Amino acid sequence: MKKWKCLKSEFALDSKYFKVKKDIVELPNGEQKEWTYWDSPDSAMVLGMTKDKKLVMIKQYRYMVDNEVIEFPSGYNHEAETIEEGAKREFEEETGYSGNTLIKLGAFYETYGQLNRKIHLFFANDVVKLNKKIDSGDYVPEDIEVALVDYNQAIEMALKNEIVAMGSALAILLLKEKVDKK
Repeated sequence: MKKWKCLKSEFALDSKYFKVKKDIVELPNGEQKEWTYWDSPDSAMVLGMTKDKKLVMIKQYRYMVDNEVIEFPSGYNHEAETIEEGAKREFEEETGYSGNTLIKLGAFYETYGQLNRKIHLFFANDVVKLNKKIDSGDYVPEDIEVALVDYNQAIEMALKNEIVAMGSALAILLLKEKVDKK
């Protein structure tokens, strides 16, 4: 397939936490179009498992869907850190748990028609509870509740569409695939 050519790119919105870009692109047939999208740094998601096979998940209210959702902790990378460092930091901040070993499960784009962020998925099978308060977030204070969910129950929740966060549903099914193969 032929690629599109970017003729011009500018920020339509450039705030501390949210950037929207507006590009003028030329399609392979020569037609020019405006393409607007959310420009975001990569992020990381961690599926942490305790010794008793419980997955560390979080519940929180999500304004955009006006509902409480259960998902795996994730967040964007800070500029000076590797994706693994960002994964460990976000996991610790949002759950109060820590994991030393990260196993890469994969990476994917969420909605690549509107967003250029790639989410890197990691599994930590050695998580331990820290004596630390959960970080409430620097953008909007997050009201986070940690939920320890049985591994098999989490798989069933994903299959029954009870985990509606796309990345979290995909992540548990990728983990299941890796566990089943080993």
